[in-house]
Amino acid sequence: MPVNTQPIPRSLYDYALWSNGGIVLSSLTSPHGCDSWVNRLMGKKGSAQAVLEDDLQEGACWHLPNRLGQIAIVFRDVVHVTHVMVDHILAELTNAIEIAPHKLLLWGMVDGTDNLAKYHSLQSSAMGPLCDLLTARMAPALSCSMPFVPLVSFDYNIHESANHTQLFPVLDSVAAAGMDFGVVVLEILDNWDGELMCLYRVGVYGEHRT
Repeated sequence: MPVNTQPIPRSLYDYALWSNGGIVLSSLTSPHGCDSWVNRLMGKKGSAQAVLEDDLQEGACWHLPNRLGQIAIVFRDVVHVTHVMVDHILAELTNAIEIAPHKLLLWGMVDGTDNLAKYHSLQSSAMGPLCDLLTARMAPALSCSMPFVPLVSFDYNIHESANHTQLFPVLDSVAAAGMDFGVVVLEILDNWDGELMCLYRVGVYGEHRT
């Protein structure tokens, strides 16, 4: 998956940012209620909300007690998602790069009659990367039995020292389907071989649907 090495265009609006109305949906976020011993120890800075705040100070991340998990983000508006961004503290500023996220998968929760029709059409016509993702799994680990569609699978490269802010477009076939979402789930499937996980910042960009 190619990474955009240029600054994020100002025309892109981050719907996940807390100050823009993004909030964490705890029922689809692990660990449940953000009550792991790591987060209790770290307080607010260790909670999932840290991912939605524009703060890259060392330690100001969401701490997970293992190397995988997921965060669900509710938007203030219904959004046609176009890109996802992951950011991490510069590798040279930390001695724990192994706890940075590596393999990730962004899901969109499918809601509404129109979106469900587009979802079923995507399922029946899926090819290439989308077909592979749908064949492997139909939903994130925590789904509350809601239908989900994979938006993009990607790798965050902690060793890309000149570009710690990495932007990834959603799959062309999903973008072309014209679906919109009020909830997305970012699933962290692996890190860089650390025992814990530290996710600093996630942005989700797109177009507001009225």
